[in-house]
Amino acid sequence: MSLGRLDSEIRQSIGRIVELLALDRGFVAQYLATEKRMVCTHRYQAPGSKPEVRCCEIVIPPWVLQKIQQRECVTFSQMTDLPEEAEPARAYFTSVGTLSHISLPLEIDGEVIGCLSLENTRSEIDWPEAVFTILKPLVDVFALSLERKRKGLEFLEKMRFETLLADLSARFVQVEPDEIDRQIEQALESIGNFFCTDRCGILQGNNEDNRCVKITHAWYAEGLERIENDVNIAQLFPWSYMRLFMDGEVVDIPRLKDLPPEAEIDRETFMTMGVKSSLTIPLSSGKRTCHLFALNNLFNERHWPREYIPRLRLIGEMFINALKRKEYQQELKRSCEEIRDLKDKLQIEADFLRSEIRSNRNREEIIGQSEALSKVMIQVEQVAPTDTTVLICGETGTGKELVAQAIHDSSLYRDKMMVKVNCASLPATLVESELFGREKGAYTGALTRQIGRFELADGSTIFLDEIAELPLELQAKLLRVLQENTFERLGSPKTIKVHVRVIAATNRNIFEEVKKGNFREDLYYRLNVFPITVPPLRDRIDDIPMLVWAFVHEFCEKMGKQVSKIAKRDMTTLQQYPWPGNIRELRNIIEHAVIVSSGGVLQVTLPKDFSRDVSWCRSLEEVESQHILNVLKHTGGRIKGDGGAARILNMIPSTLNSRMKKLGITFRDEKDEISS
Repeated sequence: MSLGRLDSEIRQSIGRIVELLALDRGFVAQYLATEKRMVCTHRYQAPGSKPEVRCCEIVIPPWVLQKIQQRECVTFSQMTDLPEEAEPARAYFTSVGTLSHISLPLEIDGEVIGCLSLENTRSEIDWPEAVFTILKPLVDVFALSLERKRKGLEFLEKMRFETLLADLSARFVQVEPDEIDRQIEQALESIGNFFCTDRCGILQGNNEDNRCVKITHAWYAEGLERIENDVNIAQLFPWSYMRLFMDGEVVDIPRLKDLPPEAEIDRETFMTMGVKSSLTIPLSSGKRTCHLFALNNLFNERHWPREYIPRLRLIGEMFINALKRKEYQQELKRSCEEIRDLKDKLQIEADFLRSEIRSNRNREEIIGQSEALSKVMIQVEQVAPTDTTVLICGETGTGKELVAQAIHDSSLYRDKMMVKVNCASLPATLVESELFGREKGAYTGALTRQIGRFELADGSTIFLDEIAELPLELQAKLLRVLQENTFERLGSPKTIKVHVRVIAATNRNIFEEVKKGNFREDLYYRLNVFPITVPPLRDRIDDIPMLVWAFVHEFCEKMGKQVSKIAKRDMTTLQQYPWPGNIRELRNIIEHAVIVSSGGVLQVTLPKDFSRDVSWCRSLEEVESQHILNVLKHTGGRIKGDGGAARILNMIPSTLNSRMKKLGITFRDEKDEISS
């Protein structure tokens, strides 16, 4: 017989008993042990009897319930038969119109599972002994029927739960990592609906002592607000915290009043949160509890069936294993991406190093002992050990890149490669991808994935030459890198964090560019933390001989030539030349000189317009000194007398001598030679 048919038969049987005994109504109530009360489940009321009472309105008074639990029959023919202690029961019976009543316990294996109650509302009647004889076998039949129904419902519920468990297990066997979170929340919804609870979720403890937990996945019944904040479980639920995380015990709270006195803080927290009933199951990962599976009822108390707890734990651990699998796969993916990035980085480094090897490494040496250069080298020594951003200013060809290399070589990153970027040599459309990288397909023509120079320089130094040429739209992104050490590749939302020491260089007056609106003011101040100005070659006259001989030796070695002498007049000419192209121009002129020289003497040739066009960029003292030297050359070094330098310059000889001494002029015969 189906369970639905069984309910109908029980109601019909109650009706036949009521009609047989000429009564008005009868009902069967079942005992709920977890709630410690009787609940009416089946009723019958004779046609025409008053008042009409529905199942949900029928209450088994506590006095009657106590008697039934003691396996006693409760019977009265009139209200006056009830003892004084049954006064609340008398009030209830009066309210529902009961005049005569009989209740008999329903027992299975010595355990009371409910009662059969019969009542009359139209007249008082005496209950003959024969009634008990008639009802005894019927009571046993009702008890067996209710027990059969209970076991049938339990079986169906268990089958439903096992079906749910099997469905969830099958769902999580081959679920994709990106789907795991969504599948867990769908599974929580199924569990919440199955147990008719209001919310359920997975909570994760922190890595230290699990004093705080955060809700990673949750389901809420319709109309309930989500809990977003982390929960300090050790503070708010100290009694539960000890059992869950310290002892690994399940915390089952059907009713808050069932909590022991030592759990008073937990009870107050539950009341504040509006929780009336709760079940929390610790979930272990290895030997350590790190997650909780929690179910809460907010609107009614309920008993959590103990037989389901191991299965719920199994489901919870299945969730945790799926999350672990997702974490491992994500870690594997990150590792693969990291390996790919490292491979790309190594390839770029290899290409970069090959280009560096092809370049002239001799330029890495800073040559000179002049006072102007010494000041620069002192600044290099001061800033090199720090992570401070450096801005190197100076004219074209003064050796700004060598100063940057010197800073890097004396820094904490000396064992790593300094990445160099010439901002002026890159097309405006490619600067961003060159600096910050790009993903495949980021723009038309981006056929491969490429890491940028900032990513390549992670943990080292990046040298941004000609920084003033950087487009305005990229200056904001560079500013963010300087401020936060983060950026995104073109075509990717993923933020990349780097630790890069920035050295920038420019031959422009950046402050003037800021005034013109060509350079961001905030970026200027970020770059200008430690400015270094590299002096032009005309301010390093004393270094010119050292530089000349260094370049001579370099090019002689390359070309297989022997140059051992330089005419003193040529060296003087080199020192007097203003060098608008600075060291780069000097290097080019010496290379040309070595090529055309023969016989061991360097043959220097300066630009033909040197004497006409360079005076504008020299100081007054330099022009005066050069003019005196030219006159002395003309007179062969003679100062006094007719045709002497003093007469030509219209000066007193003693005054000319004093002026020459002040200007540091010592004239010698131009035919003298300087040996190396």
